[in-house]
Amino acid sequence: MKESGKIIVAGCGPGHPDYITEAVRNAVSSAELLVGTQHLLELFPDSVAERLAVGKDMEALLNHIEEASPKATVVLTSGDTGLYSLARTLLKRFGHRRCRLIPGISAVQVACARLALDWHDLKIISAHGREPECSVDDLSGFKKIAILAGTENAKRWSAAMLEALGNTYAAIACENLTWEDEKITELDATGLLAAELTSRTIILLIAKEEMS
Repeated sequence: MKESGKIIVAGCGPGHPDYITEAVRNAVSSAELLVGTQHLLELFPDSVAERLAVGKDMEALLNHIEEASPKATVVLTSGDTGLYSLARTLLKRFGHRRCRLIPGISAVQVACARLALDWHDLKIISAHGREPECSVDDLSGFKKIAILAGTENAKRWSAAMLEALGNTYAAIACENLTWEDEKITELDATGLLAAELTSRTIILLIAKEEMS
């Protein structure tokens, strides 16, 4: 069903087509304008909608979406719309009444599922393109910590936090989750620092007692 004037923000999961929900597929099937990074647009080869690739010029992108109104617009995001997502920028520009969010499966959820961990008490930190504003004292009260990594700086920061937390914690590097080259590796601080991790990496710092 087309929603004239609405901007639908659709969470597309961690990357594999199997992790895209039917709700998202239905929204895309009715889209007249489909917005997303190139790899997300490629997940929907059958869509006949106009396509707009997300680039570095965010203001130009937002202006294009505004000018496209009242076309049925679907903006594709990685993972879940509520977890460090483009949805925040869209809500700030267009408002909550104008946007409708369809949740997706985040890589954090997949990482916890792979390790058979519940995540109601998980501390989630984004170090992707930023240095987290928290210290080891802030983290020491958590037994499960997920770091959205994928950069050299994020890896170094995670290794420093792991070393400071001590040998009762281990790092689990979860790379390319749901993709064909998925890789999950347990590491100590030295191993984490030396590892060559991909840009699609979640680093879990887990108290060893939680993995027994």
